[in-house]
Amino acid sequence: MANLQNPRLHFCSLCSLLLFAIGNPSKGYAEDAVDRLQLQRLRSQHSAIESLKETRVDHRVDRPYRDYRANLHVHSSFSHDSRGKIEDIVAAANKVGTKVLMFTEHPAPHYDFFQDGHQGTRDGVLLVPGAEMNGFLTYPKQSIQAFASAEKQEFSDIVRSRGGLTFISHLEERMDWKIQGVTGCEIYNTHADFKNEKRLLSSLKNPLWLIQAKKMFDLYPQEALSALFDYPEDYLKRFDQLCQVHPHTGVSANDAHQNVGLVLRLQDDDKVSVEDPIGEKLFELDRRIVGAIVPIREDTTVGSELFRLQLDPYERSLKHVGTHLLMKELTVDEVWDALQSGRAFVAFDWMADSSGFDLALHRAGSSGDRMEMGSQTEWSKELELRGWAGHPVHWKIYRDGDLIHEADGDHLAWKLPEPGIYRTEAWLSVNGESMIWILANPFYVKR
Repeated sequence: MANLQNPRLHFCSLCSLLLFAIGNPSKGYAEDAVDRLQLQRLRSQHSAIESLKETRVDHRVDRPYRDYRANLHVHSSFSHDSRGKIEDIVAAANKVGTKVLMFTEHPAPHYDFFQDGHQGTRDGVLLVPGAEMNGFLTYPKQSIQAFASAEKQEFSDIVRSRGGLTFISHLEERMDWKIQGVTGCEIYNTHADFKNEKRLLSSLKNPLWLIQAKKMFDLYPQEALSALFDYPEDYLKRFDQLCQVHPHTGVSANDAHQNVGLVLRLQDDDKVSVEDPIGEKLFELDRRIVGAIVPIREDTTVGSELFRLQLDPYERSLKHVGTHLLMKELTVDEVWDALQSGRAFVAFDWMADSSGFDLALHRAGSSGDRMEMGSQTEWSKELELRGWAGHPVHWKIYRDGDLIHEADGDHLAWKLPEPGIYRTEAWLSVNGESMIWILANPFYVKR
């Protein structure tokens, strides 16, 4: 669990410590997760998502790469705030179609996250060791234990000079960072999304609300988790600014721990312990108080679990969002090449399968002169941006951070009017709501 003196409380700690305190939801906020966590809305949304599966159109993409889904910012039992077993994480990855798991353990003196971390291929999933440290998602090619205390710029330079990757993590906490030579940054982070849900935080103080929430998470687990989902406007604004300095690859961060929720356990005849899902005791409650909310049989034995609300099992967390890498084969070298080249897009796969997505630059009238996401090229009036999605979407194209073109349909064909850095978004209609579905990495078009 995170240190309570730390200004950035961990998602699980903040959530757990608020549970079963006395309080009421606050009012006066704009719509957030509390408004979205309504049973009828979740039911309708689930039905709409099932319909999208049936209406999806497959499209043959003529390109030299395949789409491999990856999850970055994943924690396992190596991290102090997770108990995740590698076999369970890999099983969850296979269920949601993930082929690359890029771990970001919290470093500790008793182990070397690179040498001891998860590596190789297991059950068809490529495992990449890494760490969340010094403000970065860090993926080295060798042990960097000796450099853990280096200053930010020096640390990134050391990792990069030795063939590793660094991504600025939790961008909301370091919007003013000016680190040169990084691979890129997170353009979406699930934890950061949660921290913006002020009314949800307040509602978690209400025990009766929690009981209702459990019902919704049991019936519609993926849709309920995604109630916290918002367009990452601040992240993308900063990302656009950073890309003006030098090319950055945008990635998504699952921040997966499988540690968010609450467990009530009978401690003795009079007390009930309140624990987080990794077994750490938070505080005690009087049995009579708990019994008024959660029925407790007289013959319940000490140590029995009375209630469990698990919000973020690995399968649910990994499915929420993924970073899709365009690679020729499933190898570490190809992962590095795709991430360093920006040959990737972020997709919120909880709402629809994005594997049919394609976006590339072409010379007008030419089919062979194809440039993938992340490409850098010189300007010419023949440059055309072509895209394809498995569903009709609303396309938004940004030049140097400004929205300059919009279109609708399952395909896109648009000539670039001038040089600039072009970033594309695809928005999907789900149950009548327009939601960001895909965030593509930019093209760098120079004079």
